[in-house]
Amino acid sequence: MAGRVIKNRSTVSVRLSKAQLDVIAPGLEQLVGSYRVHEEKGTSPFAYPFRIYPPPRGFDRGTFDKDIMEKILSLAGTVKAIRNRGRGTEIDTLQLRATAFAIRTHIDFVRSVRRQQRGRASEVKVALHVDGKSVAQLKTKAKAVIHALERHQKRANRALIREVGKKQYIERMLAWKAHLRWMRLHIAYYKSWARPVHGRRKRQQRDLDELAEMAELAVRGEDHRAPGKKRLRNLMRLYARYSRSGRQGYWSVRSLLENKDTYRAQWMLAQFVIKRLKR
Repeated sequence: MAGRVIKNRSTVSVRLSKAQLDVIAPGLEQLVGSYRVHEEKGTSPFAYPFRIYPPPRGFDRGTFDKDIMEKILSLAGTVKAIRNRGRGTEIDTLQLRATAFAIRTHIDFVRSVRRQQRGRASEVKVALHVDGKSVAQLKTKAKAVIHALERHQKRANRALIREVGKKQYIERMLAWKAHLRWMRLHIAYYKSWARPVHGRRKRQQRDLDELAEMAELAVRGEDHRAPGKKRLRNLMRLYARYSRSGRQGYWSVRSLLENKDTYRAQWMLAQFVIKRLKR
């Protein structure tokens, strides 16, 4: 029949209540808003600080997938349209996964706002819905909605496998995982910058030990007396902080250590120490 709409066989019908949509919508709006800023400016305020804390070589930054992102944008538009009344909609497994991800990251966002408001009056936190009671209620509601979405996800998984086959299903899941990592790092990174990722603190301490040893030899090589170990280590922490903020130009901590046998690197570090010993 002309004009008949053919149902997409890889989607499932899901009825979302207004209460569920009230939990889903803020996370999707936050995710899409962050992506729009990234798209316009090349980066988002909620991106991992790659320039300040460069990850190690071989670090997986994820892979952007335009088709998956378009599905998420479409879903956000649908949720916005039906939020005030609640109703059924057609949704596939990737959109269900993205919805659960958006809910979880919204909780992370609320926690980050709460950290920023630490020490503020309780009335301010209540007004922003980041007080302990509000956060606890959000987590409880989010857990229930995510559980419901995961039930629908099982049906959606089966529908997608019937539509494209097991091999293509696996390929799409791999693409989803890569895109999920991209989103976490580029548009939904809400962790405190002061908190190092797993294993980084130990590496930083080793770098400082090696840098202090290099500095001691470099200062002596310039015919100056090296400061005590505590003073020297504090200066190396200062150097590391300056290099992260770009104040040392090319000579980051990693660059110095990789070139520690060259006169130029030794001279640069020695001058940094000597200059501050004269103050």
